[in-house]
Amino acid sequence: MPKSTERRKRNHYPHGIAIDPDQLKDDVAPPPENTGTSDSMDHGHTQMSDFFVTMCFFARLGFVQPPSCLKCAYRSAGCGETKKMDDQKNEKGSCSELVPWRKDANIGLHPDKLEGNIVFVTCDTAKSLIEGDAYPSIRWDTRNKRLLHEI
Repeated sequence: MPKSTERRKRNHYPHGIAIDPDQLKDDVAPPPENTGTSDSMDHGHTQMSDFFVTMCFFARLGFVQPPSCLKCAYRSAGCGETKKMDDQKNEKGSCSELVPWRKDANIGLHPDKLEGNIVFVTCDTAKSLIEGDAYPSIRWDTRNKRLLHEI
């Protein structure tokens, strides 16, 4: 049987809020041993382990929290596709990819310590929080390394 080429659209999450991991059931794939197939990425899903890799990548660069998604970091570094193609994909310069943030960044970055300490923000929200912006339901406390939010 031929594989379906239809791709499921990802949900678009609002800018300026923290999203609890339980709200991402449709966009985060279960671990590969539970899916029965290895092509969960083909259907618009992201593995939770990919989010951990994102946090570790930025931590190795000295960031307490990821300042953007990996796609935007790659693009801003001047890598990848041509400028014309980037402009077509991202006309307004906004990105709604999800970025994992720890509620308390004083807790070490380890897979076993993430449960209950992680929320997701859009890439645009992460960029804004790093720059010091605050929203009615979320803000980043730089001094105490804590994400102050209401879910």
